[in-house]
Amino acid sequence: MKHSFIRDTLVVAKNTFKESVRDKVFYALFAFAFITITFTLFLGSISLSEDVHVIRSLGMAGIYLFSILITVFLGTALMYKEIERRTLYFILSKPVTHAQVVVGKFLGLFASVALSTLGMTAVYLATVLYAGGGFDRLALLAVFFEILELGLLIALSIFFSTFAKPLAGAVYAILVIYIGHSLGMLAAVSEKSGVLAHRFIQVLYYLLPNLEKFNIRDLVLYNQAPSLSATLAVVLYAAVYATILLCGGTLLLKRREF
Repeated sequence: MKHSFIRDTLVVAKNTFKESVRDKVFYALFAFAFITITFTLFLGSISLSEDVHVIRSLGMAGIYLFSILITVFLGTALMYKEIERRTLYFILSKPVTHAQVVVGKFLGLFASVALSTLGMTAVYLATVLYAGGGFDRLALLAVFFEILELGLLIALSIFFSTFAKPLAGAVYAILVIYIGHSLGMLAAVSEKSGVLAHRFIQVLYYLLPNLEKFNIRDLVLYNQAPSLSATLAVVLYAAVYATILLCGGTLLLKRREF
């Protein structure tokens, strides 16, 4: 039974991966990211003796930005397209459960997004090396943290796609990303706010994902790295939060009338 569950889930994941890498949005954003990252060479060349620092800063920011865009635009449309095209009826008519569909979709999209992120990272590393910055091994750690965040956001996007249209889902996801990176600032502001505002912000703080846990780009730029225990804590945080979202997405999909 367990073997069958894994096998059927991987079949869904394989098909999702193929569909994702054939998506025009995927190629358009990846191409634009490639151009943007290599363009940092020019920006670095016109800076005053800070060319490598500028290239590293803009390059890592570019990788993160375009990976987020790929994740949001593909993830929020993933389940909705299956429902609209009624292909989900066909999939569920086979011995495939709702959980297998959701987990398979997650794994397939995660693989395609991770592949695109690693592709952009390869371009970034080649750019830094060409500029004389050597092999930026710490950037790989920053990208690893970004991939963890992308996994969480893929789960979030799939969760939204089970009940919202792609545009609405994208707006919801972008809001969560913005707030998720501003929770520390909001917590500080809440201390000076009224009782109701303070309680509302506290609810957001504990309910929404704290995405700043995954942001170590500033550390990497100054050749610092988080400890092993901090890294493992972030891995666990991403895994638990993504699991909760996937379980929620599965429940919502089961409740939906087809």
